[in-house]
Amino acid sequence: MNAFRCLRVPATALLRPSLAAPQRSSLLQHSRSISLLSPRRPMLAHPSPLAAPGTPCAPAPSSETLDLMGKISAHPGLGSMQIRCGPRDTYNPSHIVRKRRHGFLTRLRTKKGRKLLMRRLNKGRWNLSH
Repeated sequence: MNAFRCLRVPATALLRPSLAAPQRSSLLQHSRSISLLSPRRPMLAHPSPLAAPGTPCAPAPSSETLDLMGKISAHPGLGSMQIRCGPRDTYNPSHIVRKRRHGFLTRLRTKKGRKLLMRRLNKGRWNLSH
């Protein structure tokens, strides 16, 4: 969490700490409500304050994240936690991304990748990788 502290303070506070000392109290009062980092995984919806503590939250039909909540966990104590095995938005069908992730030079960089190339070479594959 300390690594993301630079996202919450202005750049002048990082460059000149002597000038940023009077502004520190105002930074605590005016915290940002919007995060600069978007989550890569869906979040469970916050439980409504009107719901009883022992009853699970009912999912709203309009939001996809609320739809996931009923499938994975409807416990009200897990309202602000991340979904561990939820879907991610990492698929990018571009040729450049495919070459970067599964290309020949990427396979050469790791021990496991070099073993994979040797297996394919010994098997007689014409194309060793992308």
